[in-house]
Amino acid sequence: MIGIWKIEESRGDLLSLLSHHEWVQNIYTVRSESRVLEILSARILIKELLGEEKEVRYNLSGKPFLVDKSYHISVSHTKGYVAVAINKIKHIGLDIEQISEKIRRVQSRLIAEGEYIDKNNELVHLLLHWSAKEAMFKFIDTSGVDFLYHLFVDTFTPEVTGTFTANETRTETKHRFRAYYKVGKEFVMVCLEAEE
Repeated sequence: MIGIWKIEESRGDLLSLLSHHEWVQNIYTVRSESRVLEILSARILIKELLGEEKEVRYNLSGKPFLVDKSYHISVSHTKGYVAVAINKIKHIGLDIEQISEKIRRVQSRLIAEGEYIDKNNELVHLLLHWSAKEAMFKFIDTSGVDFLYHLFVDTFTPEVTGTFTANETRTETKHRFRAYYKVGKEFVMVCLEAEE
């Protein structure tokens, strides 16, 4: 399951939608109000997707997990949006990115030689590559990952929604992924799982 939440509520409005305030005590140490709204929105989105509140914690690298381990989750945020992916059986990686020209400044550190970018839809295609590589990075949850040399997106032509394949060479497993994507008016989103 994948959910996307457009953040339009205040801190108080979001807190009123949660019963277990003790599970979000960390918001009181967060300086950025936008980060607080992202944390709260993610908890509410998990509640909406699962029909009940779940306690979320983070491992040492910052990857979120459900305390009861009932589902695998991945969480991402971009300006004004939070996305959550939930899977009962498989580990997943998720990323959402605001549509912005900023990607062009880092594309030389992101797009490997031989990776295809559609010149007719260049900005969106660059963002989908970035989002896919962020999702792979979250999935493998290991140090020393270089987006240019370890994470690769196979050739595809972007549409509004679709799938593509990708792979990573950083871990011993060398995962191959099936990625699902969506292009919205203000964001792109990629969610992936390892192929069996």
